[in-house]
Amino acid sequence: MGETLYTAGEIAKIAGVSLRTIRFYDAKGLLKPVSYSEAGYRYYNQESLVILQRILMLKYLGFSLQQIETMIQDDIATKKDMNEQLAEQKQLLQEKKVQLEQMIATIEIMEKSEEENRWSYLVHLLNLLTDEEKIQEQYKNSTNLEKRIRIHDYSTSSQDWMDWVHDKMELREGTTVLELGCGTGLLWLKNIHKLPQGLHLILTDRSEGMLEETRMNLVVYEDLLQERNITIEYHVMDANELFLEAGGYDYIIANHMLYHVKNREACLQAIEKALKPNGTFFCSTVGNTHMRELHELVAAFDTRIEMPSINFTVGFQLENAKPQLHKFFSKVERFDHENDLIVDNADSIYDYVYSYPGNAPFILSQRGEEFRQMLQDKLEKEGAIFIHKSTGMFVCRK
Repeated sequence: MGETLYTAGEIAKIAGVSLRTIRFYDAKGLLKPVSYSEAGYRYYNQESLVILQRILMLKYLGFSLQQIETMIQDDIATKKDMNEQLAEQKQLLQEKKVQLEQMIATIEIMEKSEEENRWSYLVHLLNLLTDEEKIQEQYKNSTNLEKRIRIHDYSTSSQDWMDWVHDKMELREGTTVLELGCGTGLLWLKNIHKLPQGLHLILTDRSEGMLEETRMNLVVYEDLLQERNITIEYHVMDANELFLEAGGYDYIIANHMLYHVKNREACLQAIEKALKPNGTFFCSTVGNTHMRELHELVAAFDTRIEMPSINFTVGFQLENAKPQLHKFFSKVERFDHENDLIVDNADSIYDYVYSYPGNAPFILSQRGEEFRQMLQDKLEKEGAIFIHKSTGMFVCRK
């Protein structure tokens, strides 16, 4: 017996979609027929149903058709079986579940609240619905990023984070280095006098504003860079839709940014292909206890203040990143940066919280003085505020 074949109409009926949808996916190259009848009718098989299920799931999760096409092609290229596909879909759904549960809880609170209290919960709900837009907005330029960075001046570590990252990379002379999500170029600014001869840097970010600031920051060192024969390229690039030259890089760096990448598996696959045979991929992230004391402090002040970082880092943290990386790299080592914060300045904490993407600026515009006073009272009582940091890096090789 041969395999069971389905017409376009039959597969549409099985999946509960329109025949027009099946034809549209065919035209887009997402769901091609496995054969045609003599009369030109399209035929599909059970594998076609697997692909259709994945397309519809990814569409439900909010991926663009271009992103879905890349992911489907990657599935085929890597011969990913159904168990692997389902595990990936499960993880994505779990992340969406957290967001949906928060929305449902907020609506339930609104239903039980007095009319005058509903406004604040409506703001909370709006922020949950626009998490992705907020994250993109905060990285258009360096203002919020610099506010968050300043709190780390109160570090207990003997070695600055960017200095630690640079030392872990052990860059060699004459190598090609790609950084994804370079921000304001702080990694290179902090280590400008330690960079090896003949380095070729390709710095990328999805924000044109960030990339322009990086260029302006580094142009100050143009003479030093020329003296050491260090060349730099700048490219606007979104890690969600990554197209890189195969085997073109000795090192690729993703510093505290992979948890922002929705299409993370396709991104990691592209990175693995882009590395030279003996190349190395460095990626850093946070742990699930990172900045916990600060989050608890903010929640105790006003539970309405959104802390999206708690949600958007959950998909790629120190505790769950290694299995994701092992799908593409045979050797994955984890290194933790021993570090905490002891902050004795209320303004530094206030600015950090104000820089949160979401409704924090709105709420602090109304209750900012109360928050400052609460911080000041705590500092007068305790002398300083302890905040645990959980940060580290994975070093990955083929």
